[in-house]
This record gives sequence, structure tokens and C-alpha cells, in this order.
Amino acid sequence: MTFAELYGEALHHELGSADVTELFTTVRRKAAINRAQREFARLTQCFVVELVQPITLGVARYDLDALSSNLFVNFMARPLRLVRTTTATGAIMESRLTRHDEAWLDAERGGWRDTPGSGVSDVWAFNVDGGTNSILLNPLPAVSAPETWALHVPVLLNPPDLAADSDVPFSWEGNPQMAIEPFHWALAHFAASLLERLRKDTQAVEGQLSLFGAYVQDFKTQRRPRGGDQRVRQARDYLRRVRTPTSAIVQGDPRV
Repeated sequence: MTFAELYGEALHHELGSADVTELFTTVRRKAAINRAQREFARLTQCFVVELVQPITLGVARYDLDALSSNLFVNFMARPLRLVRTTTATGAIMESRLTRHDEAWLDAERGGWRDTPGSGVSDVWAFNVDGGTNSILLNPLPAVSAPETWALHVPVLLNPPDLAADSDVPFSWEGNPQMAIEPFHWALAHFAASLLERLRKDTQAVEGQLSLFGAYVQDFKTQRRPRGGDQRVRQARDYLRRVRTPTSAIVQGDPRV
């Protein structure tokens, strides 16, 4: 579904109203759909992207926020991969990097901050400095002239906000994750729950949240490996929050 279909037709249906100028304005509808997209991604951890960072000779620190358009949430369990390509022949060599923290580097590779050795990086560390998230590589990458190096980083992201009418939810660099397409209507349910608070219809809010929660549970059940505990637990109790003041929604209170 497109953004226009969600904030238009889908919300017309769920709200039982085609109002876009008085209570359920277009601005509010769009904001509610984007809130819903972020909430679905947060609960399901569905928005996984493999970022690709070109590696530069002698540069050990890479800005993860710039690479992820400030949408970074967490790393995935899969290892980071260093892919080295020989420019003349196209031959590819691939290695997996091991994650350690800076304390380990201090203990095991003393002096790495001031006089780091160079070679093929085999260790990475996550660094947060002044609110900036970075990836540190060790040893210092010694990229030779016939090669290009790239770091492949599997991460969990917040989905970028929908803006154009033709935008599709859960898209990265113009490419939608079509496996999530059957669950797009969940966004209309969560958005409707936010908008129903404007007319103080608690029953409608509860009903929409229940439908949204069913989509979340269905998605998580389908993604869960077969075997083991198949129970699904909702990460947030929505029904305890339905009496949040309308002003909090209109003003974008982050607690809502």
C-alpha cells in the first residue's frame, strides 16, 4: 500500500469518516501513519537492513549515524563482513569480523589508539561519543591500490518517515520490503486508535489497538523459528494508555 492509500482510503474506512479538513485533518492522518510505522517496527523488529560502508586506507572510525541516516537502533546477531574486491579481476575475498569492546582492545592490543598496526581488519568495536554512534576497526585498514574494501553491517533501523504520496512503508533507498506488505493495514489500525482519541471514543480506541496487536502477533508468529515456545507476548500494554489526554496526541507527546 502507498502512503496516500493508508492516510486516505484505509483511514476513511477505519474511522468511518472522509473528513480531512476539520478533526481528522490530512496533517494529523499522515503523522499518525508515520507513528504507526515506527511502532510496528519497534514491536516486531522487522526493519532490518544491511548497510554497506566503503573502507578508506588508514581510516578506522566510521560514522554509523551518517551511514544509517540517523535511523540506527541496534546491531543484528549476524557478524559484520569485510568484503575485499580486486578491481582488475573482480575477485572477491570475504572475512567476518569479531566484535569486542574498547576495553578488550586496550588489554589485548595495547597502543591501538595512538599507534595502531595496519593490515586486514579482523575486530570491530561500537563507540558512542557525544551522541554519535561509530564503528571502530582494528587493525587499521591497509587498503591496497588494486583493491576496494567495503564493510557490510546488518542493523535494525527505524523506518524512514513516509513523505510522498507514492511512498511505500518499510522502504529503504526506494526499495520496499514486500514481505511486510500484507501487514500494511496494521498501520491504519494504530493510526485510527490515535485519531479516535480526538473524538474521545474509548471503545473505538480499544478496538483499533486490539486489531493492531493481532497484526503484530501474527507477524511475529510467522517469523518465529518452528519449535520451542510459540507464545507471543505484547511488548506494550496499549489498553492501559487509551485515556491519555487528547492534547498529548495532538502535540506529539513521546509517551503516547
